[in-house]
Amino acid sequence: EHLGRTLGERDGTGPDDDPLSRSLLDQGRAEGHAKGRAEGRAEGEAKGVVKAVREVLRARSVPCSDDLSAGIPNGLPDSVVFAAALACDSERDFHARLRAHVGSD
Repeated sequence: EHLGRTLGERDGTGPDDDPLSRSLLDQGRAEGHAKGRAEGRAEGEAKGVVKAVREVLRARSVPCSDDLSAGIPNGLPDSVVFAAALACDSERDFHARLRAHVGSD
């Protein structure tokens, strides 16, 4: 690696000038972009679910805090989260219903 850097500096070349290195870098970049898109999509979907649940609770006149999402366990199906939002009578009850579902798995 050190020798390659030294020769590259001397000749004014870098990893993108070598076909194998360029291919490996491109592959790594593509994998990084795909992972970032997937993580961003999952985060966006989770935020969308929390926003929708908050709206369901407000429409039902159930007060909810700004940190509503803190008590929603990861990996629960959206249908379970929405069922809890439709059945609960308080935010505490909402979170208890979700915890009960996690415990039943």
